Amino acid sequence: MRKIIFLSVFAVFAACSNKEVLLPEAEITVVKNVDNLSPVYIFFEKNGNDTLADLNRKNTITSTNYIFNIDKRLPMRLVVPEVNFVLKKKEASPHKSETAQNYFSYSDTKARNLAFLNLQLVHLKQGKYEGNFPVHVAKTGAIQIQGKPFAMDKVMAYLAQIPSDKPIKPQFQFDHNITYGDYLRFRIAVSQWKFPALGATWFTEDWFAKN
Repeated sequence: MRKIIFLSVFAVFAACSNKEVLLPEAEITVVKNVDNLSPVYIFFEKNGNDTLADLNRKNTITSTNYIFNIDKRLPMRLVVPEVNFVLKKKEASPHKSETAQNYFSYSDTKARNLAFLNLQLVHLKQGKYEGNFPVHVAKTGAIQIQGKPFAMDKVMAYLAQIPSDKPIKPQFQFDHNITYGDYLRFRIAVSQWKFPALGATWFTEDWFAKN
């Protein structure tokens, strides 16, 4: 079921609600095409000084791939509950498909096309990660591991050199006010990392809390 109408490569238009979603932007296409899809929209709204996330999932069919079209201006503290609500409903449906996936849409500004990132195996959680190796990501995207700052391209090399007798399970701990646009760009960059064999469970949970 396709209900996405293009305004430009930077926005999508939900015909069912006459609203616009400003998409995150990146310069790479991770996934170019998704078939058999249902769109989910999370709009940015203002009510006085308050920012609101307005969910529209009216056209979803649980046996299809879900495409989350989320406004890049929204903070993740508002996005996570809405995404998890939709996924919980999908999981509970007797008509769900075991092969259907969940994708997040964005604009590839270099190729000037709509692109997608599959986050099927990443669980979005609210709160503090209590595991042994949180990788802290600030609202600005700055990374710290065990109190030390790290450049994005140095994280995997650092983790890979930790002795095997010190098992770790690193997960991202994000500032919950990071915008969805910045979060998705971060995750797109992470999708290009090559995890070592022992890292099969690394970064499968993204945690969001006030830092």
